[in-house]
Amino acid sequence: MLIPLGTNRPLARKTRIVPILIAINIAVFVVQIVLQSSDPKLANQLLDFGHVWGRDLTPWGPITSAFLHGSFMHLAGNMLALFVFGPPVEDRFGRLGFTIFYLLGAIGSGLIHAAVSDYPAIGASGAIAAVTGAFLVLFPNSKIKILWFLILIQFLMAPAWWLIGLWIVIDLFSQTFQPNNGTANAAHLGGYAFGISIALILLWTKVLSREPYDLFSILKQKKRKRECAAASNAAPNGPRSPNKKNDPKVAELAQRRANISERLTEGNLEDATARYLAMLQYFGDDEDYPTTMHRDAQYQIANHLYATNQRKEALDAYQALIKAYPMDKERDVICILRARINAKDLSNHEAARSILSHLIETTSDEDIKALAQSELETLESPPQ
Repeated sequence: MLIPLGTNRPLARKTRIVPILIAINIAVFVVQIVLQSSDPKLANQLLDFGHVWGRDLTPWGPITSAFLHGSFMHLAGNMLALFVFGPPVEDRFGRLGFTIFYLLGAIGSGLIHAAVSDYPAIGASGAIAAVTGAFLVLFPNSKIKILWFLILIQFLMAPAWWLIGLWIVIDLFSQTFQPNNGTANAAHLGGYAFGISIALILLWTKVLSREPYDLFSILKQKKRKRECAAASNAAPNGPRSPNKKNDPKVAELAQRRANISERLTEGNLEDATARYLAMLQYFGDDEDYPTTMHRDAQYQIANHLYATNQRKEALDAYQALIKAYPMDKERDVICILRARINAKDLSNHEAARSILSHLIETTSDEDIKALAQSELETLESPPQ
């Protein structure tokens, strides 16, 4: 048994919608329990009214069924998954976008279940599968902390693509060979398909800003790598730009940067980050040898340093990114993270105040402005 407990994805904004959804599900379940004890007939009528079923499909069934659960363990498993995978997706989609996405995921997965299954279903797992599918696209290389029950009980860190991919395979197998096993595998698969599709479409259309480690960008990077390799093989003797003044350190820098980019393309974020830090140590602050990576790589490495609690190194990486790309689309979020590192990790409150004050004056994002104001007020408050 694999139980997810958390992710290493840092959040730029406080989670709001996920706790509300969890609270609603818990409240509805409490009502179910009370009714089951006081009026079992009414409790069963509630389930009949709220379930989703192809033979008796109601306009409200795909939504209401996503807030009903058959047992405490059913509820606990679903809410734990929502608690783990929901906040990062809400962070990327925004609160309104996430709310709409979640409800549409419930509808889509419920309709898929109604179309292919012969029994009624309740539970939030279809909507949560949609969230999980979006997580797979947005953060495929993020690490998931899991509690693993086999012979021993142990904690593991697994890549998101591996864990979520395993769940999809299990649902496919169950739906194919044991379609009437009592689990709404078709709803799960419909949710995964919905979440993956919507996330890819939003990235493709640039409605959602791309990140260097999302699935869309990874596939694009691999395509570019194949194209570069093909071009190189087609013209092996083509002209090459000479190294600056034949400086061997220039060649060394180019090789190191290429190695880092290759590790990122392969999804080996830890090795890429270690190589980046080694490059910084080797070349120091010499401006003749620029160590800032291209935008996507720099952002990915900085985020990994932050997520792995290498906060001073993360701050340096973020500051290098902002210096090289002052109008970056993630500038506001990066400023929030820089302020947090200065205030909470380095006790440099003056630097944090300066960053937050400037951000409040320059940002056009009202959510970011409110967050920056809140953090500034926390800094200004006297210690209790």
